[in-house]
Amino acid sequence: MRKRIILSLLLLFTAVAFTGCGSSNHGGGHAEQATAAAGDAKKLFPIKVAGDGTTNGEVVIGNEVGFFREEGIEIIFTGALRGGATEMQTVAQGINDAFIGAHPFVVAQAILAGVKVKAVAPGMIDDPEFPHVRYLVREDSPIKTLDDIVGKKVSQTSSSSVCQDGYLKLYLKQHNLPLNVEWVKLPNPGQQEQALKQGLVDMTTSHPPFSGITVKQPGIRQIATSYDIVKTPGAGLSVRGFSEKFIAEHPDVVRAFCRALQKSRRWINANQKEATAIVAKKLKVDNQDNVSVFRYEERGIIDSAYMELWVKMSEDIGLWQPGAIKATDIYTNEFAPKD
Repeated sequence: MRKRIILSLLLLFTAVAFTGCGSSNHGGGHAEQATAAAGDAKKLFPIKVAGDGTTNGEVVIGNEVGFFREEGIEIIFTGALRGGATEMQTVAQGINDAFIGAHPFVVAQAILAGVKVKAVAPGMIDDPEFPHVRYLVREDSPIKTLDDIVGKKVSQTSSSSVCQDGYLKLYLKQHNLPLNVEWVKLPNPGQQEQALKQGLVDMTTSHPPFSGITVKQPGIRQIATSYDIVKTPGAGLSVRGFSEKFIAEHPDVVRAFCRALQKSRRWINANQKEATAIVAKKLKVDNQDNVSVFRYEERGIIDSAYMELWVKMSEDIGLWQPGAIKATDIYTNEFAPKD
């Protein structure tokens, strides 16, 4: 079983991970019926997004359940990003319509680079039971707490970012410890966890679904989570959005997209077992109990305090100069569903 799970992770999960007003008791059967009705009643508006439909997020799960079709939207997955392209670049170029895998700092960096994009909806948040990041070590590791990572090899999936090396830099700074960590970039999904098992790194910065799969395997131990460091749901905030051009041309579609996202987020939170079953099926993992999903923001709005937190964390780790961008430059709640 263990070999089969590892093989599935390495071969089958190559997409980007990194991401309405209906009741949280919305069931899959109801959504499927509504899907058929919506498809018959009107032509669906296509929205192109990065990925191949196997990633762990409310867009993939909500699309599977039928919430986007309920709102008259057809989600089109355009495939994994390749050749160094970023999600923001593909949105700016019109290759994709929406970005669905970004944290606030990514949107901010794109705006600072001149890309005209705007976040319109929240995604996941951090939670003690469903942590954004799990810090995993081998069972035989001398690392007992985050204090022990000084001088060690720690994996990350991307260059410097708040939720990769950023949380840990903040932790070391808060505890007056030297920023002496060897960061090992392992960009492919599942690569961090495999490197840990092989002893190539000392600790991972693991995200769902791989964090949930890996932490339950023999020989792996969790020493902390992102929630332990920042201690607020806002630490895990991700956002979804469009180019300013798309927003100006299709405001009603943006509103419908935001409604579908909220339906999906609430459904996942209320139906964790069904949500993990969808993810497990997508990943071709036999035991859905080995899969983890995120906790999602149930409100329709993007929380201003969470956004301020992300700007501050980004400034603290040097992603941009203090005052270079305001939180209000990054997002709008104009299209949020009315609860």
